[in-house]
Amino acid sequence: MYLNCHSYFSMRYGTLSVEQLVAEAKAKGVRTLVLTDINNTSASFDFLMACEKYGVKPLLGIEFRENGKLLYIGIARNNEGFRELNAFLTWHSINKEPLPSAAPLFRHAYVIYPFHQQRKLQTNEFWGIRPAELHRLYRSVLYRQQEKLVILQPVTFKDKAGYQVHLLLRAVDKNTLLSKITPD
Repeated sequence: MYLNCHSYFSMRYGTLSVEQLVAEAKAKGVRTLVLTDINNTSASFDFLMACEKYGVKPLLGIEFRENGKLLYIGIARNNEGFRELNAFLTWHSINKEPLPSAAPLFRHAYVIYPFHQQRKLQTNEFWGIRPAELHRLYRSVLYRQQEKLVILQPVTFKDKAGYQVHLLLRAVDKNTLLSKITPD
């Protein structure tokens, strides 16, 4: 299962259509997929329909970012969780309030924080560790809390050409030259 998938509804970030994302997951044998577009849920209905078409179990969520920085990922456990996530994002959008660095206590959604944001977690919260960060785990206090760790392997593009499009989108988003885009 991939917990952090982006479609091209993640503006200036994702490169895949919803159909491409789900079809590629099915082709790779993925049985459950979580759509977590950045600060929106616009692709949710299309995602549900594509998952039904391809026989993939859909889960919905939101990747919450502020000024391009990943704060946390919310994954709905049920319809009420999806409502909670949307209500939270909508309130902040309408009121033009920045998203807080810590998620509120969602009763029907899971929250995944980036590995480097070490904090006291609620029962529904986890740390997401990227494969490139695994070496840091052995020196971390989180090594003893492995039940609170999940693999965070975002899906944003399909291949090398998609990666190049992703880089161009990042350059446009940051209003900079492609040569100035850093790996992070």
